[in-house]
This record gives sequence, structure tokens and C-alpha cells, in this order.
Amino acid sequence: MKTNINLELFKRYAPKHKLEIIESLSQEELLAITPKTVARMVKEAGEGKKGSPNKHLKIRLSLRQGNNWNSTFDGVGIRKKRLYVSLYVQMDSTDTENTEYYSTFFSGERYRGTCQESDRFGNPNYHYFFYDDEDRAACIKSILLEYVHTKYHDKLN
Repeated sequence: MKTNINLELFKRYAPKHKLEIIESLSQEELLAITPKTVARMVKEAGEGKKGSPNKHLKIRLSLRQGNNWNSTFDGVGIRKKRLYVSLYVQMDSTDTENTEYYSTFFSGERYRGTCQESDRFGNPNYHYFFYDDEDRAACIKSILLEYVHTKYHDKLN
């Protein structure tokens, strides 16, 4: 039976039971999460200035996922009422933070991101990173786990 995480996540279950539900989700069930659900998680467990609508849910190092190549999924946030994701990208000589709108990152079957770096002569070099459905499902799982760990920190310890 398919689990609708959009409903199950906010039911009155024990935090350990929520973690069990998240761990048992399939790739299809993880990718069925809605932006509205992610926005609610960021509003409830994200950090930001007091009174500001801008929030960010940063994923701890032990839960971070990536594309197993050159980037990791850093977190998700709300800025100017738009949902975005932040990515950490390794390039040849430097590392950089990259942000992308949530709807762009999770649309389609594969996401291709680019970062621009200049060489010593000022010529632009482009670096690409890819996320397929499997990578994005792992990123959603890390968002869900971070939400539960952050919101129910006292009850889990």
C-alpha cells in the first residue's frame, strides 16, 4: 500500500514512528511530496530572523545526500515567498554554494545545474552537476529526516 507522506508526516504519531515511516518510503513515494508540504516543514523547523518570513532548513552533515559525484544537497528554504534548494558544488580549484528554485530542481526526470568559474585569464569555465530521480529522492529523504530530527529533538533523545 502506498504511503502518502504529505498526510502521514503531520499526523500525531510518535517521532520514532515517523522516522520508521520515512525509512520505509519508496522512491516514487518520496518524489510524490508536494512543495506545500516542504514549505510547511521549512516554516515549522527552519531557522531565520525573528519575525521574518524567510526561513532555511539546513541539513546536518550526517544526513546530507548528493549526486555521488561533485555536489551535495545542503538544505531547503523560503526566500521572498519562493521555495529554493541550496547545493554545495565542488569544482576544480574552488567550491561554491549554488541555489536553485525548488520547482526547477524537482521538475522533469533529470536536473542539470551549472556553475561558472573563471580561469587565470578571465575566461569562463563551466562545471556541470546532474541529479536524477534516485538522487533527488535521497535528497527529499534527507529533508524529511532533518525535519523530524529538528522538530522533535527533545522527544528523540
